[in-house]
Amino acid sequence: MTYTKYNASNNSNPIKLVASAETKIHSQRASSSDLKNRKNQLVNLTGKILKTSISDKQGIHPRRFCRRWFGWEAMNEYGRPRFTEEQVLAMESEHGYREQCINLLARILKIKPNTIHRWGKGVAFDKIPADRRQKYEIYLGYVDTIRVITTSLKELDENSLLRLLQRLEMRR
Repeated sequence: MTYTKYNASNNSNPIKLVASAETKIHSQRASSSDLKNRKNQLVNLTGKILKTSISDKQGIHPRRFCRRWFGWEAMNEYGRPRFTEEQVLAMESEHGYREQCINLLARILKIKPNTIHRWGKGVAFDKIPADRRQKYEIYLGYVDTIRVITTSLKELDENSLLRLLQRLEMRR
């Protein structure tokens, strides 16, 4: 809190100074409350992401992973999907998209692109070997979780970031 020293030689009205100080205090409290709510929401969201993705060992199918990576499952400001399913299917059928997905998956999974080419036509990837499907999907789920967390980190302040890191440490 900042105090202004009142000086009799000062031309300012002391009532105006008090009113101005009260207004500043009120706005600081309101913004502090909003900031705390935002921090709590981000920490809760991160906790949910960690619980559903890492703790439960839920994976993501390669097709959905690519959609999320390229932002086609993103939400608009009203909480609705930015793109309809028809739009996403049209974008998936564009020239070069399959190659982008294959190259992305190959880099992340550390396997050869030719291996992913054998997973089927298009981006359905319906011929993933059964003995490796779960392993790949869980790994993609981990990578997606990290992607979501890192994009959320830019919205966190230092204290929220420390709490998040402490929660991650407790999970080990």
